[in-house]
Amino acid sequence: MEIGWKNWLISVWLCLFAGGILTLSPSRAEVVDRIIAYVNDDIITLSELNERTNAFVAARRQNPFLQEQDQSLEKIRRDMLDYLINERLAAQEVSRLKISVSEEEVDEVIGNIMKENRLTQETLEAELRKDGRTLDDFREQIKTSLEQKKLVSREVRSKTVITDEMIEAYYKDHIEEFEGKERWRIQDIYLPFSPTDTPEERTDLRKVATEILERLRAGADFDSLAKRYSQGPGAEAGGDLGFFSRGELEPVLEAAVEALKPGQVSPDIETTRGIHLIKLIEVDKAPAKSLDEVEGTIRDLLYKRELDFRYKEWLSGLRERSYVKIVY
Repeated sequence: MEIGWKNWLISVWLCLFAGGILTLSPSRAEVVDRIIAYVNDDIITLSELNERTNAFVAARRQNPFLQEQDQSLEKIRRDMLDYLINERLAAQEVSRLKISVSEEEVDEVIGNIMKENRLTQETLEAELRKDGRTLDDFREQIKTSLEQKKLVSREVRSKTVITDEMIEAYYKDHIEEFEGKERWRIQDIYLPFSPTDTPEERTDLRKVATEILERLRAGADFDSLAKRYSQGPGAEAGGDLGFFSRGELEPVLEAAVEALKPGQVSPDIETTRGIHLIKLIEVDKAPAKSLDEVEGTIRDLLYKRELDFRYKEWLSGLRERSYVKIVY
């Protein structure tokens, strides 16, 4: 229950960041605050940027696969500042257009989250407290998210249309995407490095990985060793991560999996964040799909692509009509 909840919480944090709606409690670190951007009559401060960046980085560190997606701190900060500017502009439009969200709508979203994740209100509030947030903070985040969805629906979604001809053209131009693909079902033992590890401690962790690998090659049960040693997703299920298709794993991990046959275990794979030991359970190849089978998928894909394009276009126009000055 704990691992499932934490994975869900991380996903929520990352999704809220991607939508630019995450509001966090003040940072405990003492900083000299200053204005770093003006957005019409509003401002963005250095402390706000630091809070958002620190929260996002902390969330990434709890997911071993996101950890391997190298991204400089400076780039994350620049992207975060851009999101903050867009957030301010969207909030100003929500206010100008008098878009509102009722308490009942917020209740419905929170109720769905609790139902899908089998959470009680007490459990939800307890986990929020661990992250320095209250239920009222969470409700405000949900309310902001719903307001922005209504804004997008009003300004962009109603103007986005996907025709049958567009769907058929995409199917023909990307027929290879719908041919039978190989999928790999894998198990993973993940031994993470800590930022505070000394060279000796990292050497000791490598020795642990080597010992585990020797035991596996001698016939030890992967499930049992994963439950005992792994600190990654799926540890309680014996490290079983389910199926992955090409492009869904980090390149270094994908290369290792491609070299395996079902039942084989990879050498220890060291990355900047830790060490992986991967077992290939099975390889599955799905049959090719007809246009009828994938019509809905293609429509959703094209709709999202067109929606993203129109939203960025609308947002770009909004920024051009607004006073935005960065002094960071």
